[in-house]
Amino acid sequence: MTYVSGIICQKWGGKIPIQISMFVNGIVSLLSPWVVAWGGWKALSVCRILQGFSQGGMLPGIHTLLANWVPPNERASLSSFSYTGSGLGTVMGFQFSGLLAYSRFGWPSTFWTIGVLCLLGFTLITLFGAATPMKHKSISEEERNYIIGGSGYGTHTQPKVPWKAILTSKHVLAAFLSHICNILCYTFLFMQMPTYMYAILKVNIKNSGVLSSVPFLGVIIMCIVSGYLSDLLINKKVITVKSARRLANSVASIMPAIALCFVSYTKSVTVAVILFVIALGVQATMYSGWVVNYIDLSPNYSGILMAIGNGSANLMCVLILPVMVTNIVKDVTNQIQWRIMMYLMASINLLGNIIFVILISTEVQPWNEQKFKDEPHTEDEAIALQG
Repeated sequence: MTYVSGIICQKWGGKIPIQISMFVNGIVSLLSPWVVAWGGWKALSVCRILQGFSQGGMLPGIHTLLANWVPPNERASLSSFSYTGSGLGTVMGFQFSGLLAYSRFGWPSTFWTIGVLCLLGFTLITLFGAATPMKHKSISEEERNYIIGGSGYGTHTQPKVPWKAILTSKHVLAAFLSHICNILCYTFLFMQMPTYMYAILKVNIKNSGVLSSVPFLGVIIMCIVSGYLSDLLINKKVITVKSARRLANSVASIMPAIALCFVSYTKSVTVAVILFVIALGVQATMYSGWVVNYIDLSPNYSGILMAIGNGSANLMCVLILPVMVTNIVKDVTNQIQWRIMMYLMASINLLGNIIFVILISTEVQPWNEQKFKDEPHTEDEAIALQG
């Protein structure tokens, strides 16, 4: 679904995939308690699969909107700020799901609350959102000129995708590789951290909302701080855009790799939690690295780049990561086996970053504007070009 949503973004912009995702998730969440009563766990599994498919449109949709709405001088900060939602949602989920489940309304209230929030988000983006500044009904001329003028010519959704140029670009492939490696490491931490804490350190982190939330509080903080600092350093001309992307991506890879290696040697719960906070939290600086680099390379095709990268990363997490974990960590109480696994994930993260640092480009690629060299502009596109 992620790949399909990338195509939708190219034809109709980023708003529609987000609307679909929010609406489907909202309705399915509201109906889930009754679906469980009717069909049991199998029916619930179908609901979750449907939600998973619909969520494939979120990241490409968000990235397409960011490319259209965010000026280059605010690209890292606003992009990073937007992605704090994933960390914030995780923290809120850990903290409130238990409270809702033990309330007078019971476990269904968790689904109903999520459903209402999703439909609220759907309503807000439907009423107030627009695919581009040119299509927004109430934006001021000054604000529109700032957004479009800041990017030189604005961005344009396009139905035709230059697949060969994208898939043979060394700069794009480097961003894809860093994306896959970062998400593999992030998913490993997200999925296996509770098991490690329970099996090795004898702490049932699943039953501790505070311990479960702390690493994701680090994600929120690092998202905001890294994005702001990245744009500040660029706008003050302390470092170049390329250096800023390299720095952010390197921090997101090197620090978690070091933390992962160290955590496999400690028996202290406090030290382990601190290292896990570093490993998960600091990795959020990737939003100022390869994430925003998709927009650097091709504002017009950033949605499809995110779709390809995210789809490939998720595929690797589903097909490769479980095989690696089950074949290396055969005994979850064996710290040496965990150590091997953590060194392996650290190495994968570092490898992706090394390739990214060597091959990165922050220049808009020639194929980004291919359509506009060969085809006439629409009225909106002509206005944007003049901006």
